Amino acid sequence: MERVSDNHMPPRSLALGGVIGPVITILFILIDVAVSPWFSWSRNALSDLGVHPYGYLFNSGLIIEGVLNIAFVISLKRIRTAGYVQALMIVSGLALALVGVFNEHFGYLHLIFALIYFVLFPISIIIASVRASLPAWIRVYGIAGSAAALAVIVIGIGFVFHFVTIKNVGLAVPEFIEAVLLAAWSISAGSIVYLKRGSYGSER
Repeated sequence: MERVSDNHMPPRSLALGGVIGPVITILFILIDVAVSPWFSWSRNALSDLGVHPYGYLFNSGLIIEGVLNIAFVISLKRIRTAGYVQALMIVSGLALALVGVFNEHFGYLHLIFALIYFVLFPISIIIASVRASLPAWIRVYGIAGSAAALAVIVIGIGFVFHFVTIKNVGLAVPEFIEAVLLAAWSISAGSIVYLKRGSYGSER
């Protein structure tokens, strides 16, 4: 494979967006849960955290991660991620940020952006894991973890449209599980890209 100079590649520092963004979001969610005694993992959706006096924690976390995710995705050119995969990931990052902008009060608009993120990001991770220049272990996790994330969100969609119910389990549970599964890939891939010296040509 032809080696390409770093001068022709995005800065490695952009990859840190894949590390910092998910950590901030998960941290803000957990803080929001801690200051919201009304919130229940057995009854609520995570989006319920965005429409109360401390809702700025949840919403800002999503916006920050969405923006940082875009920076992270740009850095994926360094591991030969195809341009169309990067485009899919950028759309999913924008959707995540818009979930925070258009909170639960916006009804179906909020739901549409959430579904775009929860479906499009794991699909794009699977494609990237098949084709990008990544260590075998993260490629396997990218495929298996994202497939699991998609299965979990199908259950979550069932909760929303009331064709799936699980006793004492609210929509927040599958939402948080998928968020953690996707965060693990972003943090791992972001760390690898940041620590990788040199790069290879991107796919066309």
